Amino acid sequence: MIQRIYAFLTFMMRLTKGRLGVAMGLNLFASLTEGISLFLLIPLVLLIDSERGSTLEEIPVLGEAIARFNPTLEVLLAGFLVLIVFQAVLVRTKAVYLTAVIHEAVDQLKQRFFANAGAARWDTLQTTRVSDLQAMITMEAGRTLMAAQALTTLLQSGILILTYFGLAAIVSWPMALTAALFGVFILVLLLPLRRRATLYGRDLTNLYQGENQTLLDFLTGLKVAKSFVVEDSYAARFAARLKGVRDNMIGLTQVTSVSTMAFQILSAGAAVLFIWVAVRVAEIELAKLIVLLLIFIRLAPRFSAIQDGLQSLLANLPAFERLIAQTDHFASVAEDRTNEAAAPPKFERAIRFEEVSLTYPNANQPALHRVSFEIAAGRFTALIGPSGSGKSTVSDLLMGLLRPDEGEILIDDTALSDDNRRAWRGSVAFVPQEPFLMNDTVASNLRIAKPDATDVELWQVVERAKALNFVENLPSGLETIVGERGTRLSGGERQRIALARALLRDPALLILDEATSALDWENQQSIARDIEAMRGELTILTIAHRPSMIRFADDVIAIEAGEIVERGLYSDLSKDKSSKLSQMLEGEQASAG
Repeated sequence: MIQRIYAFLTFMMRLTKGRLGVAMGLNLFASLTEGISLFLLIPLVLLIDSERGSTLEEIPVLGEAIARFNPTLEVLLAGFLVLIVFQAVLVRTKAVYLTAVIHEAVDQLKQRFFANAGAARWDTLQTTRVSDLQAMITMEAGRTLMAAQALTTLLQSGILILTYFGLAAIVSWPMALTAALFGVFILVLLLPLRRRATLYGRDLTNLYQGENQTLLDFLTGLKVAKSFVVEDSYAARFAARLKGVRDNMIGLTQVTSVSTMAFQILSAGAAVLFIWVAVRVAEIELAKLIVLLLIFIRLAPRFSAIQDGLQSLLANLPAFERLIAQTDHFASVAEDRTNEAAAPPKFERAIRFEEVSLTYPNANQPALHRVSFEIAAGRFTALIGPSGSGKSTVSDLLMGLLRPDEGEILIDDTALSDDNRRAWRGSVAFVPQEPFLMNDTVASNLRIAKPDATDVELWQVVERAKALNFVENLPSGLETIVGERGTRLSGGERQRIALARALLRDPALLILDEATSALDWENQQSIARDIEAMRGELTILTIAHRPSMIRFADDVIAIEAGEIVERGLYSDLSKDKSSKLSQMLEGEQASAG
């Protein structure tokens, strides 16, 4: 436990560049002023009670100095007020400064995770659930903030306790030592409860992830859920997730409340015993006893704060450790950026796959096995095959998202490698089956491809994608908000915006991955004709299992079970009744009939 807390403390000190220590220094200064103000209460009491014969010399430590100064009641009251005001200003300054430091530190953790996740290799991101990524940024980072706040509570309470014990030791070191032993004994006695709080915190991490996954599944598939009338089953599943979190939180609260109750009872017993020892055994004089009692009255809440802070820290520390572990994991699988400024390979003749093989982690069979084919520059190539045949894997390899286990990919005569893979990706544009659109303007969605694009450039690609008419008729043109995932646009309109965005990059290679399969027949035909009009302007690879997007292809490549089973000219293969292409076309005709 101590090692984990120390590791967290040193990490936060490095992350805040020592500013956490500055905040604790302000806290130490504030606690010293509080201690001085506490000592000033004694002469005030004695002056008020001077009729009973009490003298200022009876005040511990400061008595003789105050007696020589012989302050009036008004001076002591003014000094006391000045100290309290100064302390209040220090406490406020410390609170604001500490809040800024802690939140900035946690924001840095979020940003580091966000950046490392985005920079990770695609093969790692493919196997990572979106809900887990989201949970890291929201829930785990939030609990890390709670852990940091608990840590600062511990540090502040520790500083105050040390300050007060120092003051108490000046008055009577035996009684100060006695009080310290009482406090340590209580903290050790409650150690099993803090360990149980840690276990609840670890379970809470997994429970929050499950809750977030169920929520994300429902929200992303809301239309499907309603179409199948299964909203109630999703609600029941979510209720079960909520119950798991609730039960965990109730269990954690039971542990912490028992701990708090036990601490209060034990503290009360320790206070009673302390007073008895001070009066009956140590025979402490009244003035010193008053100072000690005032000090230990202030001490009791600090020990309680340490107990509560430890429980909160240990319950939330697993979230921090998981966030750091995931951040470091993504950093360990980052794409190579040593040649970030490298020029992309020139694509003027052909892209060639030569004996390319790739097997996904934990897969029983390779996704691609010794695949060889060529995509000629300036031509329209169609890649066909059943679902799961390896088409999307080819697409990811072409974009430089994946690296082959064997073989190589050549751009003209230049091999695609870690040195130029990211640079090559800048020459490729991709239009997926489900176009990604932010809940933002048309212009902002287009500028994902080219952030510095002018409005003139945007209108040019909109026209080129045959989207000019509908964009002009939108309420605010390019500045129209498209809605969540583009829901304010039709399927065909969303696809045309995605196509325009791809064209904005002026790509050397345009990849259309099932780009119209989710659209109706009319939209499929319309977009297919518009893409056909680009023949000769750029190299196009369409990945499809339906004929609408390949009827105008120059070349066709058929893939099954990760292997090339057919390739040739569309004109030749479409006439061969035994070809895979002819079987696809006949299947489409039969389906249409």
